[in-house]
Amino acid sequence: MNNKITSNNRYLRPKIVYPIFLIFLVFFDGSLMSGFSNFLSFYDFSILPNLTFVGIFYAIHFHSDKHFAFWWWLVAVGLIFDLYYTQAIGTYLVSYLVSAYVVYLIDQRMPYRIWSTFWTIATGLLVFYFLVFIAGILVNETDIAFANYIIFTVLPTIIFNAFIEIIFYRPVESLTYIINK
Repeated sequence: MNNKITSNNRYLRPKIVYPIFLIFLVFFDGSLMSGFSNFLSFYDFSILPNLTFVGIFYAIHFHSDKHFAFWWWLVAVGLIFDLYYTQAIGTYLVSYLVSAYVVYLIDQRMPYRIWSTFWTIATGLLVFYFLVFIAGILVNETDIAFANYIIFTVLPTIIFNAFIEIIFYRPVESLTYIINK
């Protein structure tokens, strides 16, 4: 007998759930930033919620990227982010793709522990925001010093998003196990 745990609900298939979840997170990020902008920006510090990247990390870390056309949906998420928030194609599209690939390469070599997931997502977010900063410099949209950007924006953002990732790690792991099987 074959005792595999499978979902009988056809709507809980990874090909349906993950793309909807990633697109939802794109708009949820914007809602968080506009709704809590006073809370997330104080003094010179700025915290940017990037739950879309956390969702991308979860898809890679829990091997859900093999159950649907992950990289094509990642292109779609980058395009949606670019067109909806920046009205220019390229910045977030390339940043999401490159940082997700870096996370993919690192995650294969790291042990399966929560502390290593912190360093994996921190590295991915560092690459992501470095690419966004470079794109901002290339189009003369950024006039902040790189050290100030790292200290006052990137580090608080990495700490905030890694904290969110650690809080939701076990529930998402359980849900991913149900959906992928």
